[in-house]
Amino acid sequence: MEQDFDLNQPEAIQNPFPMYEAMRRDAPVHWNASVKGWFLTRYFDVRMVLRDPRFSVEKMSPFANRMDGTKQEKIAFLAEILGGWMVFKDPPEHTKLRQVLQGAFMPKPLAAMRPNVETIAHEILDGLGDRTEIDLIQDFAVPLPATVIGDLCGVSRNKTHKLRLWADDIAKFVLQGRSTLDKYDVSYKALTECVAFYQELVADHRANPRDDLTTLMIDGGDVRKPMTDDEIVSTLVLILFAGHETTTNLIASGMFALLQNPDQMAKLEADRSLIPSAVEEFLRFEAPVATLVRIALEDVEIGGQHIKKGDRVFASLFSAAHDPEVFEGAKNVDIARRRNRHMAFGKGIHLCLGAPLARLEGQVAFEALFERYTDFTLRGDTLEWRDELITRGLHDLPISMHPRQ
Repeated sequence: MEQDFDLNQPEAIQNPFPMYEAMRRDAPVHWNASVKGWFLTRYFDVRMVLRDPRFSVEKMSPFANRMDGTKQEKIAFLAEILGGWMVFKDPPEHTKLRQVLQGAFMPKPLAAMRPNVETIAHEILDGLGDRTEIDLIQDFAVPLPATVIGDLCGVSRNKTHKLRLWADDIAKFVLQGRSTLDKYDVSYKALTECVAFYQELVADHRANPRDDLTTLMIDGGDVRKPMTDDEIVSTLVLILFAGHETTTNLIASGMFALLQNPDQMAKLEADRSLIPSAVEEFLRFEAPVATLVRIALEDVEIGGQHIKKGDRVFASLFSAAHDPEVFEGAKNVDIARRRNRHMAFGKGIHLCLGAPLARLEGQVAFEALFERYTDFTLRGDTLEWRDELITRGLHDLPISMHPRQ
């Protein structure tokens, strides 16, 4: 059975729907040789693992300890910095880091951010001039979240382009980009430069406090023990990476879903009040994060399978989002879908802290695009999805559109 579910084959990336359907039907919980871990595909199994404290997110140190050879030093550095991310921390360290940041993502501060996000979106579109053919990813979906994150953390606009480049290169390691042969070298160089940049940013913010997220982390909020500079720098790298990558994928995959479903495009054209529910459907249908990884802290049985302590468990958000036991018409895009119980932002204590901001950016992006343009059309016959297991994103999205009169 395992050879039928090779997640490394190109078809598993370019058109994963048939394989995941077969997994849910024939082997919903199975040891997958291609990823050397257990692979879970049904909604309720995935949800259980994400909520269950018997599964840990702390996988960076075990990964680094398994590696040897000439790249050991670089991988150790990558694991040290990325291991400081709260998404790779169990309580109590995770709790402390989350408490410091959560105030910035509450409804009131997010509502205050909306005008700036709208301004950024329209400034980017202004920069397109009279162009009617663009790559939606590089020309809009990448710069929007990168600029928003830069503003949020107090990075000068003239340095935002650096953030975009670093995020892309760090992703080659974090997202298990299997086709990037030198991913450790590329990610190491990017992370080294990014850490040095953020160390200077933190030092400057200590000397010159601002009303932004970096100063909030320095002050520590209501947490008794303030974050160290290393923790702040590591968290800034996380915010850059997570806030940039996922929102870019959301905007691009959402537009692609509309282009592939003209009836849904027409529905959104006729009623733009559907944009919030459309964004939720985009998050379900082509979730920006496709897979989450956990480590079993003890022996656990799931779906009749015995998972041993220390085993890696791959929880497929992508497959769970297409489980017909939970989603009616799961194979179809429905921008008016009600009670959309997707898990695109995870579940449990690691529910994505930035989810409200990602939703805000997604909504603003489509509001701005549909306010200024119409007749969106895909250019070219084939598109390629990036060879990554953890996320789901297109390499590019060439489209044409016409300005509204």
